Order: sequence, then C-alpha cells, then structure tokens
Amino acid sequence: MSDTPTVSSTEAVWRTRAFAPAVGERLGPLDAVADGGAKEYIFGVGLNRFRMFLVRKGQRVFGYLNICPHYSLPLNHREDEFLTRDGDRIMCRQHLALFAIEDGRGLEGACDGRALDIIPVTVRDGELFIG
Repeated sequence: MSDTPTVSSTEAVWRTRAFAPAVGERLGPLDAVADGGAKEYIFGVGLNRFRMFLVRKGQRVFGYLNICPHYSLPLNHREDEFLTRDGDRIMCRQHLALFAIEDGRGLEGACDGRALDIIPVTVRDGELFIG
C-alpha cells in the first residue's frame, strides 16, 4: 500500500450513486452553511438516499459524500455534526477517524491513508451549486 492517501475521483464515485444530484444543481444559499461549520444535504428517500455534507471556511466550501471509508456508515450521529470541537478537522463519529477539511484525506484513526469521496461544489453569487 502506498504512503500517499488516495482521494477518490469525483467522476467515479458520487455520480454513480442512487439519487445523486446533477452537476449544476443548486443547493441553496452560502449562508445556509455557517462559516466554520458543516451542513448535511440528503437527496432521495429510504436506505439508498444520497447523503453529502459541506464544510465552510469563509468563502471556500468543501463537499464530501457522507460515508466513512472505513465501514460505509454515515460520519455523523447528530444533524450537521461533522467537525471536531475546534472545527479544524472532519471527524467520523462512528470510529473517531479524522480527515483534513481541504481534501478529505484521512489523518488519524481507522481511515489513516484513506480519504472521503469529494463532491465538487462551487459558490456563485452567494449560492451553492454541485460541480
């Protein structure tokens, strides 16, 4: 296994999942995600619903599939709870694994050397869009 974490291709992973939002789909206003906070977005219903979350740092927004690469469970137990207490890293509440906000790479715990699946998000005119 390589020492370099592998960040999943944005093309290969999230687009193939059931209920995945289309590129260009509007998620809502940037202000819906608190600066220094995170917010989950869910598309579809049932067990196959598509779960993703965004982390905001100022005008920069990072999107990820809400699935832990260690055991394929959602990272959060509570609504929009994705970050460590200091807000510096993403934390899986299932396994306490830590991830970098900027690229989703595993930093500590069960997912060291793995990465979250990136979902590209853009900000235009104060609005959030997929892609």
